[in-house]
Amino acid sequence: MFGLIKSAERLAENTSRFVSNLAAIILFLLVVLTCVDVIGRYFISMPVVGAVELVRICMAGIIFFSLPAMFFRNDHVTVDLIGFFGKGRIGWIISIVMLVISIYVAYRIGDRVFDYAVRALEDGDKTEYLGIPRVITVSFITLSIYAAAVLAFIRLLVLFSNPSKDFSTDGEDVK
Repeated sequence: MFGLIKSAERLAENTSRFVSNLAAIILFLLVVLTCVDVIGRYFISMPVVGAVELVRICMAGIIFFSLPAMFFRNDHVTVDLIGFFGKGRIGWIISIVMLVISIYVAYRIGDRVFDYAVRALEDGDKTEYLGIPRVITVSFITLSIYAAAVLAFIRLLVLFSNPSKDFSTDGEDVK
């Protein structure tokens, strides 16, 4: 059982690294697109057609491709109001409860976004200027949300498999 959890943890770490790299590539493309659009718009009066749509798609890609890695690595933004609850057995229980809630919420949101993707496919919904089918973007968003739920579940299994480990509230695993 623990070997399976370790294998799943390694697979999840590689997956989160892959999607983080994908988000970084999309961010680089966004920077290039913005630079080309600004130079074209202000210096040669030829802006990139559909740049706003491409920026929106890139922003969605950056956000939602980063989501699975954030869930697995526990990189959430946290506010440490009551620090003593983040240590020991209470911190472990709070981490488990928060992960279960996060998994449930991610699943429910993924389900709603999946319905939107199906509707976009059925309606043939496209972007305004470039005519890019919205189902492509929404499908990747749906997959990313479901992947975040799966990676959070793997993190939950890792937490269950090692209850003696001290998990602090700031996302750093303390040994």
